[in-house]
Amino acid sequence: MLLRVQHETKLTYTQDVSETVFEARMGPPSEEDQTCLGYRLRITPSAPVTVYQDGFFNRVDLFNIYRPYRELLIRATSVVRTHRAAGEPRLAEVPFDPEADEFQAVEALEYRLPSKLVNQSPEMSAFLEAIPRPSGSLLDAVQQLADATRARLVYEKKVTSARTPVSEALALGRGVCQDFAHLFLGACRGFGLAARYVSGYIHEPGEIATHAWCQVWAGRNGWVDVDPTRGHIVDDDYVRIALGRDYLDVPPNRGIYRGRAEESISVAVKVEPISRVPTDWGEWSERSEAPWSAASWIQSGRQAPRGRMSQMQSQSNFRQQQGQQQQS
Repeated sequence: MLLRVQHETKLTYTQDVSETVFEARMGPPSEEDQTCLGYRLRITPSAPVTVYQDGFFNRVDLFNIYRPYRELLIRATSVVRTHRAAGEPRLAEVPFDPEADEFQAVEALEYRLPSKLVNQSPEMSAFLEAIPRPSGSLLDAVQQLADATRARLVYEKKVTSARTPVSEALALGRGVCQDFAHLFLGACRGFGLAARYVSGYIHEPGEIATHAWCQVWAGRNGWVDVDPTRGHIVDDDYVRIALGRDYLDVPPNRGIYRGRAEESISVAVKVEPISRVPTDWGEWSERSEAPWSAASWIQSGRQAPRGRMSQMQSQSNFRQQQGQQQQS
């Protein structure tokens, strides 16, 4: 499937801010399951961009803005061809045996451990104790853990944030795809399976946000993508951007700025199938607005709370920018 992804992030401030250091993770990689045929990033105010790979081999676009501004606009456009191999057979032919040698691969061991947002807690312990130990094939185990995740959480927006740990989501019993992914990761790791967090997009009419799902280590068959929010194995409608231990390793945007202004964030995402690679890449990037109505694309416009800053932040007047919660 050939997909075009357009992702716009707008940060607005009540007064001038400056000295921004900003990271964006919006560029899709080319890998076994997808091929990135083009990626363009536009920043307003304009700034030079340095591209590097983080510790999880995710593409990061880094830029600094020193002069004062009241609005920061980041627009990323990419064209990706997805060609994902069927995941069910790759899981079905592997027995569920986390202690087997094929599950001890070096590249998977880190993802068997707790992480900052997929933390050990009484809530997680109680959740794991209520799940019968999986048996049969790895596909059976993955389906059982995904079903348990979907039975434990109710999908509801605006009850959690980008930095909500899984213990809080469990206490609430509600959350978005980010929380479903974290809980599924905790379930897999609790039974000895390596699993990692995936940030990306999904082609599904009516959805207007970035998406989160997981990858499970299938031994001899490598990583297999699983969507615990929808309860199925991932197909060609999904575009991967970044992966890590949990959301904190893969945020679409992360940065700091100098100033005391209040900040609001709006996010626009559009994923659409196309018949060919566009010949005019600049068509959207030169416009002042996203190519769909404002009523259909505004995901959030929340104000940053007037929380007490740390002593260092107060003295230097640096503040952290808001992150995008993944919630489709």
